[in-house]
Amino acid sequence: MLNPGVRESFRRVGRDLRSWTPGEAVPVLAVRAAFGIAAAMSAVALLDHPSWGQAAVMGAWLGGVAMLTPGTRTGPSLPLLIGAAGSLGVVLGSIGDPVVLIAAAAAYAFTLTFIGSVTHIAGVTFTVSGIMFFLADHLTAHAGVLIAALAVAAGGAVQALTALLPPYYRWAEDRRTLADAWLALAAEADALAADPNAPFRTEPLFEAAQELDRRRALPAAILEARRQIYAVSSAIGHTASARARADAQDRDTVEFYSEALELAARLLGHFAEQITSRSPTELDWDALLDGLSQNPMATATGTMPTEIGGLLRTLHDTGGFAERITAGGDDVIADPALAHATSTARQALGQLRARLHRHDPVIHHALRRAGVIALAMAIGLAWPTGHGYWIPLTAWLVLQADFAGTLTRGVTRAVGTTGGVVLASLLGMLLPQDQLWLSLIVLAYALIAYLTRPVSMLVFAAAVSGFTVFQIDLSGESPIAAAFDRGACTLVGAALAIGFYTLAPTWQTRRLGDLLGDLVDAYRDYARLSLDRQAHPADYDRKVMHAAIDRIRARRAALTSAADQAKAEPVAGPGPLSADALGAEAALSRAARALVAVNATLGREANAKGLAGVDAFADSLDTAYLRLAALARGDAPPRGIDLSDAVQRLDFRLAAIEDRDTRTRRSVLRWESDNVVEALDDAALLMAGWNQT
Repeated sequence: MLNPGVRESFRRVGRDLRSWTPGEAVPVLAVRAAFGIAAAMSAVALLDHPSWGQAAVMGAWLGGVAMLTPGTRTGPSLPLLIGAAGSLGVVLGSIGDPVVLIAAAAAYAFTLTFIGSVTHIAGVTFTVSGIMFFLADHLTAHAGVLIAALAVAAGGAVQALTALLPPYYRWAEDRRTLADAWLALAAEADALAADPNAPFRTEPLFEAAQELDRRRALPAAILEARRQIYAVSSAIGHTASARARADAQDRDTVEFYSEALELAARLLGHFAEQITSRSPTELDWDALLDGLSQNPMATATGTMPTEIGGLLRTLHDTGGFAERITAGGDDVIADPALAHATSTARQALGQLRARLHRHDPVIHHALRRAGVIALAMAIGLAWPTGHGYWIPLTAWLVLQADFAGTLTRGVTRAVGTTGGVVLASLLGMLLPQDQLWLSLIVLAYALIAYLTRPVSMLVFAAAVSGFTVFQIDLSGESPIAAAFDRGACTLVGAALAIGFYTLAPTWQTRRLGDLLGDLVDAYRDYARLSLDRQAHPADYDRKVMHAAIDRIRARRAALTSAADQAKAEPVAGPGPLSADALGAEAALSRAARALVAVNATLGREANAKGLAGVDAFADSLDTAYLRLAALARGDAPPRGIDLSDAVQRLDFRLAAIEDRDTRTRRSVLRWESDNVVEALDDAALLMAGWNQT
């Protein structure tokens, strides 16, 4: 019987080969990037094709590829950075001594991979610019090293200038980032409308908030909308909690809260469209509210429940931010450039220092990439033809941090390259060998590659192959020989990357227990803060709470990402498998959902009263979370605690309080404490047998 991980890997390879997402295409950017290539090629042609011409065209080409990579910003800074980093790669890749060159390749691969782990943009920058190291020998064959390096930088500068051409939307990427956060909240509201205990799935919310926090300058409306994300999430959670408490009551009440959550999802989706679309649909608040007020519960009472009223007020504020963002004209709030740069550098150095230990997966991936590149470089230098550099180049692009990513990228690139090589070879035989024709074909391939970069990796790989074949032909080489030679080198490089990962893997399955334990610790911190707020409202610190929420989102994102990668791995335990870890996370998420509802009962009241008995219950939960963390990691768990007894004692203490001001808080706490205990008991049952031999 086929291993489930192997079966999943094959499934992902097939899905990747068939993937076609035209909605992700950005034709304006693609045409603008192709214009940058045309400008560089025109300058080279006017100068009668100097020896550094190919280096300049490649610099412009790579600058355009980076701008078309999903998630990157469209400003001029990235092509400039690509050009500068590519220049350094040309210099280092021109080392003459083979042994020193192989050692330099390994060090270069390790350094770029390790530093590129700081952010997505850094990873894209170093991956794209790293290509120039492997092309250095070809680009400097007829030009000096320094001249070729400067030409690469000049090509990047040309692409940076085209990034300033109209239409230029300075805050377009930031708007998309904020829209992603609103869409994540909309998905959460939609899920809670159907099931009030739906697990958290707000990783896009965390990623969007983190990305906006990195920006040095933003319009005031975007900054204020970013800060309001927590309020929207809290209002949604408060309404979902009220819906859960109403489940035992009449159906009209449940439907009323569900309808309010569905309305919230529609509104947030509309706001996301409003700040990213050229012609968003009109929004009629009166019609929406009229529809909500037709519910039998609203008709009978003549009022909106407190939770729904708070949700609508929060969404009305969100709509105001969306209108301000669309209208523009807000003051731009910016941190001082030097202070922002030093703060970002300190944060990046802190992240890198934290990863400098032998158990960190980033170190594993960097070392693996260094080993693959050193081996591929040695094979490339010994390759009998002049295109051996395509072996380390392919290995550099194929090798990913996970097995499934390496396999899918390797197969997709190999298939796409082979198809592109065959097509380019046929075109090379049919088309006239005229400089103008060849230049037009290169430009056409560049445009196709830019258009399909975010749409289909298979088609992109094929277009890149055609671009390279005809770019090589411009230097006088045979298109047929160069094409098939590059195809063979591509297959060897892809096989090296996949084979090396299999021999020296970082199996995510082995990390799931530790990642789940880290997430349990984050949930424990949030539980303590939420209950401390009920017991001692005066000591509440909003920033500490928000930091705890962000920590949960970061660790949940790490766990779900690792679990998704582990699903396609051909290995088993010890410890939890992918489905086990996600099942336990869903149970923990239900407990957190209940605590969110508890936390939402306190607004900004400065003189709220503390509730007796909550401290003792918080201590019991703390012990339960510590035990769950130990079970997840496979450590000897501490002595258990009877949570049922703890919740009964809390219920008795809360029932004894006679205070109208705290009645709602006590009611919610009594209800949700039962949900917390039930969810944690479920998590404990799921984890009990993971590490038994």
